Amino acid sequence: MKLFFAKPTRVKVSIVLAALLATLSVFSYAPATAAPEQHGQQRGLGTSATNLAGTMSVGYTLLGNKYRGDAGLGTCLRTFSGSATVQAGDCTPGPGEYTSMRTWQAVDQGSGYVLLQNKYRADAGLGNCLRTFSGNDTVQVGDCAPGPGEYTSMRLWKAVDQGSGYVLLQNKYRGDAGLGTCLRTLGGSDTMQIGDCAAQGTPTDLTSMRLWDDDAFATGWPVRPVTGQKRALVMATHWSDATPADPAAVQQATLGNSYPSLRTYLQEVSDGALDLTGDMLTGIDLGPRPTGCDSTAIRNSARTAALAHGVDPDTYDYLFVDISRQSVCPWEGLASQPGNWILSNGVGYKTWMWTHEFGHNLGFSHSDTLKACPATGNVTQVNSSCTVSGGDDPTDTMGGGGMHLYPVDYRQFAGWIPDSQVLKVTSSGSYQLGVLGGNGTQEYRVARGDGSYLSLEYRRATPPYDDYVSTDPLANGVIIRIVTSGSTVHNRLVDATPATSTTDDAPLAAGRVLADEVADAAVTVCTVDAQGADLRIAVGSTTPPSC
Repeated sequence: MKLFFAKPTRVKVSIVLAALLATLSVFSYAPATAAPEQHGQQRGLGTSATNLAGTMSVGYTLLGNKYRGDAGLGTCLRTFSGSATVQAGDCTPGPGEYTSMRTWQAVDQGSGYVLLQNKYRADAGLGNCLRTFSGNDTVQVGDCAPGPGEYTSMRLWKAVDQGSGYVLLQNKYRGDAGLGTCLRTLGGSDTMQIGDCAAQGTPTDLTSMRLWDDDAFATGWPVRPVTGQKRALVMATHWSDATPADPAAVQQATLGNSYPSLRTYLQEVSDGALDLTGDMLTGIDLGPRPTGCDSTAIRNSARTAALAHGVDPDTYDYLFVDISRQSVCPWEGLASQPGNWILSNGVGYKTWMWTHEFGHNLGFSHSDTLKACPATGNVTQVNSSCTVSGGDDPTDTMGGGGMHLYPVDYRQFAGWIPDSQVLKVTSSGSYQLGVLGGNGTQEYRVARGDGSYLSLEYRRATPPYDDYVSTDPLANGVIIRIVTSGSTVHNRLVDATPATSTTDDAPLAAGRVLADEVADAAVTVCTVDAQGADLRIAVGSTTPPSC
């Protein structure tokens, strides 16, 4: 790491409002008396910091309809030679036909949407994307790029997991227009249409007409990988009227090689998949203290100062700037989500602030907690009677967890855990959950039917960051969260022990049951030990199998 020292004389820096490359949400960790979180814009810092879309392309597979299967009819979504028609038909090709007419792949486009591309059409050099139209319920296959008067959203689909191996396929264009969004079949014909997702429950209009095999979406969870060697420019700055902070403390909290630091935290939580190095620029006088709190102006001022000292921030993956305490700024730290810059409001010596704000850079939102759920005996029920509060997940640095290591779903999203260790539960049975950061299955996910899922995680003490004592409930039960993910991730801790006022005992302990009415699923913990947790999970029922 290089240390760049500024001359002791004051450097006057003019504030230049540079052209902004992208508009992204900006999140802050606020002190107790602060205003709500801020929103703003991000300036790009070079190609290595590009916001990566997910990589959910999982190859070609058949896409079958549940209603057609139940009726003993051809179940597969298929194309034809010489026309753009799509219909439901036999999965086995007839004379002069091809299996590829029935195979599709989901290619992630970010924000939870995919293109559904047909292999036969792609092989023939034809438009291969499943698409909708304006003004009618027609569904066809056509060009993936929109033509004049068309929209990309006509080709964007979201797979909403319904459990038991099926998804709804919802179209973005139709949703934006306030129309029925679901791909559906009809009784008595092979016709394919787009229509309402809610069925009437009559013999001619069933939910199963909208249900499709999840094979194309069963693996390849949304991911925004951040791995390898990344470099940050850390700047210790001050206003002209302020005494500069100790740069050594800021350097240790960010790029330090010993505990605690953001660098060692990332090395541990990523299991060595991510290493953050870089350089530090110290003694930077940003000029007169501003009267307001313009985060864009502060970043531009810091960038201009760095260039004046011969250091180009665009050659780094991240820009971290610690400023003198500015009381009008209603945040301790501020960061782009996802993105590549962090501002510290005079607290650059606090490692937890950097782990929290870097989480935003990785795409993690502030977490909250589902509390006060009804409980009877050993069963906690997740339903509309529960309440939501924020900032009290003791295991998540994005919501009150200090320097505790990122939860399992964050690690998967960042590309640090392979999909093979993150498994979807589609049937009732016995499941063995490994210790987070160790061997075995790292996470089980249970679909809730609304696009979210239950996430099951099991931790043990792994000092120095996960510094639990042996009797801590946080390391002796299964942590359950409701997670939504796409281009970002949001966690909601489920307090599985609602009788107490604290969330320090939120995990599901051995002998207790959590029944989720939205998911129509339930989890019970049979035993836990140093090797993992023995679970029973029910899908399609709120009564789990017996231990």
